[in-house]
Amino acid sequence: MLLARTTPTIAFALALGVLTAAAPAGAATIRVMTYNTYHGGTRTGTTGGQLDTIAAQNPDVVLLQETQKSQVDAYVNGLNSRMGTTKWHAVYGDNCYKGTKPTCAEYRGEGSMILTRLTIVSTQTKLIWAHDDYLVARASVQMRVATSDGTQVNVFVCHLPALADAASERVTYVNDFVAWAGTFGGTRLVGGDFNAHPGTTPIVMMQQHYTETWSKVGSGAGYTHEAVSPTTKLDYWFSNSGATPTWASVIADKVDSDHRPVVATFNLSGSSSPTPTPTSTGETTVLSDNFTTADRAKWPGGVFTGSTDSSIGLAATSSGLQIGSLKASASGSHYNGLSSAAYDLSSNGSASVQLVKAPNTATAAYAMFSVGSDANNYYRWYESGNDLVVEKRIGGAKTTLVNLSYSTTSHEFLRIRREYNSSTGVNEVVFETAPNSSGTPGTWTERHREKWNGSVNSTALRFELKAGTSESVVSPGSAYFDNFKAASNTK
Repeated sequence: MLLARTTPTIAFALALGVLTAAAPAGAATIRVMTYNTYHGGTRTGTTGGQLDTIAAQNPDVVLLQETQKSQVDAYVNGLNSRMGTTKWHAVYGDNCYKGTKPTCAEYRGEGSMILTRLTIVSTQTKLIWAHDDYLVARASVQMRVATSDGTQVNVFVCHLPALADAASERVTYVNDFVAWAGTFGGTRLVGGDFNAHPGTTPIVMMQQHYTETWSKVGSGAGYTHEAVSPTTKLDYWFSNSGATPTWASVIADKVDSDHRPVVATFNLSGSSSPTPTPTSTGETTVLSDNFTTADRAKWPGGVFTGSTDSSIGLAATSSGLQIGSLKASASGSHYNGLSSAAYDLSSNGSASVQLVKAPNTATAAYAMFSVGSDANNYYRWYESGNDLVVEKRIGGAKTTLVNLSYSTTSHEFLRIRREYNSSTGVNEVVFETAPNSSGTPGTWTERHREKWNGSVNSTALRFELKAGTSESVVSPGSAYFDNFKAASNTK
């Protein structure tokens, strides 16, 4: 049933009673929001009301819990449409329903998400193994963003186990989260649904490491649940010493979820900001994997450049990541694979992978390595039969750039690189191959370069490895990938 709603006004937000403080001269500021969506808006059957509420608050970063993987585009496009921009992007983390640490056996496409209109520097997703009646592990997402003046801050979304019988698991969650978040230097903001009341053990534990925002700048009890007539506080913002809370408000949305969203603003002190991304020639690895395990913290997503056939196997083997056996004698498109969160490769970054073994080269089966923003904007290497092909897809239109005769030795390593060309004054995309040298790339050989297309957002690139068939193929075999590496300031 679709219920009538009214977008909260600024005047109403002020009526809740909040404290404000002026930003020190030269300090960067950030406005953030956390919102449990009640299973992706199923309380009303639409995300429209939630998007209206978010847009009305004009945030820079939004944390969402209980969101559906299938709704990422709906939230991103909805905010861009309502706020008259194209800057909003998102990173999603999937919760685990069945499995034993560290391997999740079943995902169902509901988890947490961070959206931002700021520049994304890097992201990570981590499964935190703390179970309740619904889940065995919950995804926390980290996103490092840069404000307009270049100040950087790490933002984390949390969603702790629910219900009274999971009290000890909430303690486990906080212990694991604090240890993980502490590996990220500089300023940190943490928000989300903690399923815990003020003064309980999980909140006290968080306050040993972070400042709880509402206790500093909120007014009143700050109740967020149950939304119609809230009687308890479950949703929080925390910050470390690099951020000073200046304002906080609970938004009185009674319709679209069982939680009310919490908005806060922070001053970010320059002295506590993380060291900027290096601009020197020193290479910095942002993601690497030799696939000794199928680490879903590194590869939280599935195929993003097309459809997925999850019946095709994905497994970590002694030869690397195996995709297959691929579907034999099956008409239509049948692909499986995995993809990373979004990373910033704008500073002369690159991504490379070893194609240890291609599918049966006597067939039209495919092995593909893509770097891109979404299904319509990416760069790709693919192998099929005796061909190794470079292609791009921009605005949904595919273009073949290079077609090489595939060599299992000369073309074992594939790389896609972004490079600033000082002679032309533009950033370029460079495609390279290299032979295998004891598990590392030998000498790289350039195969193609051209101007980098801005539709492929270099500050938020995802990496995808996939294999499959697009038509009926007899005995397509399997693809094996290994030794993936993505880095900025590539040498």
